[in-house]
This record gives sequence, structure tokens and C-alpha cells, in this order.
Amino acid sequence: MDHCRIDDRWQYNGLRAIVMESDLLRIVVLADHGAKIHEFVYKPRDRDFLYHNPRIVPSRPIYGANVDNWWTGGLDECIPCGWESHYRGDVYPVLGEVWSEPWSYEILERGPLEVCVHMWCMCRVAPLKIDRWMSLRSGEAVLHMEHVVTNVSVAEGEFEFMWGLHPGFAISPEMRIDLPAENVTVDRASPDFRPGAATYAWPHFLDVDGRTIDMRLVEGPEAGIWRLHFARLKEGWLALTDTRARVGIGLVFPIEIFSYSWIWLVYGGWRGLYCAGLEAWNGYPPKLEEAATSGRCSRLGRGETLKAQTKLVVYEDLESFKGIASQDSARGLEKS
Repeated sequence: MDHCRIDDRWQYNGLRAIVMESDLLRIVVLADHGAKIHEFVYKPRDRDFLYHNPRIVPSRPIYGANVDNWWTGGLDECIPCGWESHYRGDVYPVLGEVWSEPWSYEILERGPLEVCVHMWCMCRVAPLKIDRWMSLRSGEAVLHMEHVVTNVSVAEGEFEFMWGLHPGFAISPEMRIDLPAENVTVDRASPDFRPGAATYAWPHFLDVDGRTIDMRLVEGPEAGIWRLHFARLKEGWLALTDTRARVGIGLVFPIEIFSYSWIWLVYGGWRGLYCAGLEAWNGYPPKLEEAATSGRCSRLGRGETLKAQTKLVVYEDLESFKGIASQDSARGLEKS
């Protein structure tokens, strides 16, 4: 059996890059770009599931910059807000504070059967610290992650925050989206722009022209649309499957923390890009002040922590995804 290895002696366009490998996966993490997971390659298919913006190469971000003009794809960790927010007299940037910051790290395991790196970052304004442990194990097509948010305030009491995992996935019209949703709220739909205009039962969305759209089916870039919907979840997973190649990727997370998915679908209608964001969040709407008022966010008292274990899982020989029977492994995948 092939061994695992990890190497941090790399740079990507001047950014510190950590390369993690097992016999099945190759992961590239950009420490100087918010600990972004830049590549997620399934080696047996030589397939990177993450999207890469064709017009923007990763470079060192500027705190407070408009993330839309810096977003290169990959997976970002977002805290303490989704959109620009005004909370307790402070202004927080889009997707929060840590996506644009350099993260510290320490390699804990170097193989041969497992590799593990601990990464961490302190928010500049919010009294929050985020820690993330990432590990690969030989023989598993799974990236294991453990996240810990800590309220590090020495004086203030309870602090409210949004928290999300924001992956951008590469897509094609042969792909299918699966998620265990209840009610879904339409936030934005373009060109039929309707903020907060409707709710629907997944997966059947009635568009502005009265057409019923099966949201599970990925449309082509010629559609010229983009959508942002908020889904209340019944279980803690999201999945994207290539029905032709019969291979897919699942994001698994604790439903008691990440109880919502932000479904961001870009089918050519935003800046001519083509990608899908199936995001796990602890609430909505994206502005922290609104989420706090509605009670749809997390809160920590001084010195308290919030922990979550998440996974990115690759699966094969399925045309759709029903769930993961056990969160301890990638087994238990079922065809629906």
C-alpha cells in the first residue's frame, strides 16, 4: 500500500503551499491565502473537483478587499459573516475576516500511514480564533478536518457569528446536485432578480416565467443565469456527482452546527463564470446583523469553543448520492 506524505517546502505564485498526499488524494492548501484548499485531486481519475477561476491566479489578498475580485475558486473558511456586515459598531468584509489572512501552521504527522497539519488564524476585529486540523489516511479517499472556533475576548461577553465552508466546484451539464433539504428560500436569481421573493420544496423551483426547474440538474454555461438559495437541511451532507463518469464528491458535516446550505449556482450569468458553490453554513441571511436578529447564527461566551468535524469524500460508481451511512468512513454510500 502506498504511503502518505506532506511537504510544505513549496510556493504557489509566492504563497506558502502545503502539499498533502495519500495513495488516493492530493491536496494543496495555500497558507497565505486563508488556508484555502486550492486543489482537491482524486488521483485514480486525475480529477480536481475544485473550480479554478480562469482569469484570477491566487495571490496574496488584502484584508477588507472585495472577495469577488480576488476569488480564485477552491474552498474557503468564512467567519464571522457572509456578506459585508455592520455589527456592534464594526464593519466586517464579505466572507468574513480569515479568507484573506495568512494562517499559521504546524505539521503534526508526516506519514507513512497518515499525515496531519494544524492551521490557525485570529480574526482582526471579531474576538474569534479559528483552528483547523486536516489529515489524510492511506487507503481512504477522504480529507478529514476538525475545526474549533474560540471566543478569545478578555472583556466582552457573548459574541454572535456566521460560520461557513465555501467550496467552489467544477461542473458540467452531466453533473447532478443532491442535498437533504427541507424548505428552500430564494435570495437572488438573475436575470430574474427577486430578493427574498419565494420559497419552495427542494428540488422543484418555480422560476419567474412559471417554469418548474429541477435544481438537481446542472445547466450549461449558455443558460446565462446565477442563483443564490438558502436550504434548511435535514442531514449534514451535500453532494455533486458526475453522472457520466460515475464519480462524485461529498461534503459531510454535523447538522447540529451547519444546518443550512447556501446554494450558489453560476451558469454563465455572473462575470461569465461557470461553477457551483454547495456551501455548509450555520445560518442565514448572509449579513451578520440580520442573522443575529433572527437568531440564525452561532454564539459563544468569553472563553467558550465550538467544535466541528467535517469531511470531503470522493465516491465512485454512483449516478446520484443518497447519504453516508457512517460518518466514520467513506463507506455506506447508497444509490438513490
